[in-house]
Amino acid sequence: MSNHKPNNQAKVGSSTIAVGRLTRPRPAEQEEVRFASNWVAAWRRFRRSGLAMFGLVYLVFIVLVAVLAPVIAPYPYDQVNYDIVLQKPTREHILGTDALGRDMLSRLMWGARPMLLVGVLTGIVSMIIGVPLGILAGYLGGAFDWVMQRLIDLFSALPWYLLVLYLLMVLSPTVMNLILALSITSWVGSCRLVRGLTLSSRELDFVEAARALGIPTRQILLRHILPQAAPLLLWNFAASIPGSVFAEAGLSFLGLGIRPPTPSWGQMLGQAGGYWLYYWQVFLFPSLCIVISVVAFQGLADGLRQAIDVNVNV
Repeated sequence: MSNHKPNNQAKVGSSTIAVGRLTRPRPAEQEEVRFASNWVAAWRRFRRSGLAMFGLVYLVFIVLVAVLAPVIAPYPYDQVNYDIVLQKPTREHILGTDALGRDMLSRLMWGARPMLLVGVLTGIVSMIIGVPLGILAGYLGGAFDWVMQRLIDLFSALPWYLLVLYLLMVLSPTVMNLILALSITSWVGSCRLVRGLTLSSRELDFVEAARALGIPTRQILLRHILPQAAPLLLWNFAASIPGSVFAEAGLSFLGLGIRPPTPSWGQMLGQAGGYWLYYWQVFLFPSLCIVISVVAFQGLADGLRQAIDVNVNV
């Protein structure tokens, strides 16, 4: 007599089917599907770019340097010492001195202030001018939109750098006049961007429903249309900073920007014109500051553009 016990289970593939006993296969473990919020998804897209992360870190660093310059600068930016004129980098003066014996490191730290001031305020003023004009032109249409299109074409055709030079010669070269001159020529970008978005948004169903409910036009523009343009406006603001930084440096180099004794990176380059062949420190360090700033802010703007692009996989 055989002692073999019948097998009450049969295997089919990887599944187990009960024959004699009432057994049920365990359900396969299912992973919980979680969806990231819009901000989390945007941050994931942003941090994928190494240049964008570098721009963010640099932004935090340069803001801290500009704010804390009176505390962390080793010397006053206007302290003149003719005994150490055009000195190469030493332990006392890490980046050397300029033609008047002023510490280069201290002047570079203080020079971050006008760079940020001009770059940020120019972007803000440009948006204050361009956003209302663009949203009204796109929503109202008609004659107002036609006039705005002609103004956009006019300012786009003008050589903006020559216009800024002319305005500064007429108004006198000061920080506020520099910001005003740059803002007058740079509002076109935000105006064109908002106008295009408004033209596409005003025909959407929720805007039509808001008009049908009798909601005032001001509330429709502020609560329904403007939020649609907010991400792209943030990108446009970040993208405008490198141009303003470069323009401030160029104008200061020509003597039409920040006035002495307040230090500016472009002004320091202009003052180094007759010495840079023999005293490299007066030319190299301001140049590096300008180049790194422009690259960092441009990388930050590209990262923001990628972050707000919902078509990019998280």
